[in-house]
Amino acid sequence: MGTNSQRLRTILSLAQTRLTTLIHDVWFHPRLDVLYPEFLFATYGVTTASAPAMRLAARCCAPAACGDPLNQWLSDYYLEHAAEEESHGEWLLADLASLGVARERVLKRLPYPSVAALVGSQYYWMQHVHPIAYLGYIAVIEEPAQIDFLRKVSERTGIPLASMSCHIRHAELDPEHVAAFDANLDSLPLTPELRDLITVSAITTIGHLETVFTDILEHFERIGDPANAATIFTASGTVLI
Repeated sequence: MGTNSQRLRTILSLAQTRLTTLIHDVWFHPRLDVLYPEFLFATYGVTTASAPAMRLAARCCAPAACGDPLNQWLSDYYLEHAAEEESHGEWLLADLASLGVARERVLKRLPYPSVAALVGSQYYWMQHVHPIAYLGYIAVIEEPAQIDFLRKVSERTGIPLASMSCHIRHAELDPEHVAAFDANLDSLPLTPELRDLITVSAITTIGHLETVFTDILEHFERIGDPANAATIFTASGTVLI
């Protein structure tokens, strides 16, 4: 069935149909200009968890993979990428600030439970099964939008490109990261069990992301009825309750 990465990408292409639709519905929502900060808030909850999760995965390598030749490689890989991800949450806070949402309000607000479930599932895999599971999470998460697409979103909605800096940076950096990830995955001497774990982790990630994007869309629906709305950040910086 080809290389490790080809096998994984083929399976994910079949599993992501609903997620792709939900992502499309968010980016093309008719009120995206108003509710883009809510999208950023959900994204912040995911992004700010990446570096701590990878550092934990690195710590899990020694006890969970004792005698495993992948042990040192995984630990080094996770620590290197944790360092790269460290500042990405700040990019999102800056984008939110440019839209009038102060960082104090972002940090004070409870993250989506669906975001906690998304990240928390990885804590289970890495601590109770094998830390290589986090590679499945990375395979799904690092799928950036195209820069041309982001420019068109800005033109269509009026959202300033300056307020999309995090997405733009990922669009610039992640294609190279995806290629390097696939090359690394192809170089690993994976057992069938480890390949299956990476795949299950990736499919689990897709399922949780579907819930995250569903939650964002539900916030979009609630903004039309602020009397019954959950707390929502708007582009004006106000909060609807």
